[in-house]
Amino acid sequence: MLANYTGIITSFESRELLKNLTAHRGIATVPIAGKYRAIDFPLSYMINAGVKNVHVLSSKNCRSLRNHLEVSKSWGLNRKNGGLTIHSGDGTTDTELLIENFQDLLKVKNEMVVIAPTYMIANVDLEKAIQFHELSESDVTVIYKNIPNPSEHFLGCDILEFNEKNHLTRACANFLPKKNQNISLEIFLIKKSLLMSLIMSRPNNELSLKDIIYRSKNNLKIEGFEHKEYLSCLNSLSNYFRTNMDLINSNILKEIFFNEDRPIFSKIKDSIPTHYLSEEVVKNSIISNECFIEGTVINSILSRYVNIEKGATVENCIILQNCTIKSGTTLKNVIVDKNMILENTELEGNPSYPLVIQKKYNF
Repeated sequence: MLANYTGIITSFESRELLKNLTAHRGIATVPIAGKYRAIDFPLSYMINAGVKNVHVLSSKNCRSLRNHLEVSKSWGLNRKNGGLTIHSGDGTTDTELLIENFQDLLKVKNEMVVIAPTYMIANVDLEKAIQFHELSESDVTVIYKNIPNPSEHFLGCDILEFNEKNHLTRACANFLPKKNQNISLEIFLIKKSLLMSLIMSRPNNELSLKDIIYRSKNNLKIEGFEHKEYLSCLNSLSNYFRTNMDLINSNILKEIFFNEDRPIFSKIKDSIPTHYLSEEVVKNSIISNECFIEGTVINSILSRYVNIEKGATVENCIILQNCTIKSGTTLKNVIVDKNMILENTELEGNPSYPLVIQKKYNF
């Protein structure tokens, strides 16, 4: 059953959601917990469920995405038949791009499709969802999570309503302060032939794949499968910051990254361990390989090749790769983009509105 699925990952989230952080990269490749990228999550839970053929749909400007996925063996997808395929083009929606590449999808023998976005951060038990879908005999299964206060961190996400038979009756955007709402992970299980039929029945390609499925709810049996573990959405800069800070929490970190049955994979990079030469403080932080730390690091996340010099302090910060924080610099609630050198600088943002230091700025 599980080997009969083809994965479709849609990377069409607006770069405007994360403001300056996505000026040079798409949301799919924003760093998460130091060494991971957002797209690693859907790729990993598909692979963990036995999906061996994955198609990634992305806009034309996807250099960082191609660079990250160039070593497909990192996800066990370096295969002669199937494996990992990236489709990019001028299309403005995932629907339009999928139509342009229908022939590639038609060549795939698998009858079923699982569709997922890149901006929903979760370690989904997709195998259980597939088993649920097969037993329910529904046309479509959509994965959701019940959120007690969705207005706080899931504004603009899709709210799903189900009747007593667990059939989808309504899908709308979350803009009202309601409690206990079912937030869609935008993960769908559907027959390939049905998906193609739904797409081709539409007069235009302006609707996204998820909206086409939602609008077919009155004609199809769409059921919900509940995801009960951690979920975050990278739909704002504050949510991106909060997501990374959440992962410093040992319980959430263990749930996401230390599940033996559902590991999260990322691009393989051979590098030496981090050097800790600090006489000051390093605590409650996620430190990637090949960093060099002499200063103070508290409640922060450091990507690879970060140098924190003696006399420098970073607290509640996200420092992307290949940055040097020199002596005399104090940072709090700050996101520093890669390849930056900061010296004799005091910067402080707000957890709800973190300060982002872009690559083009000099300090």
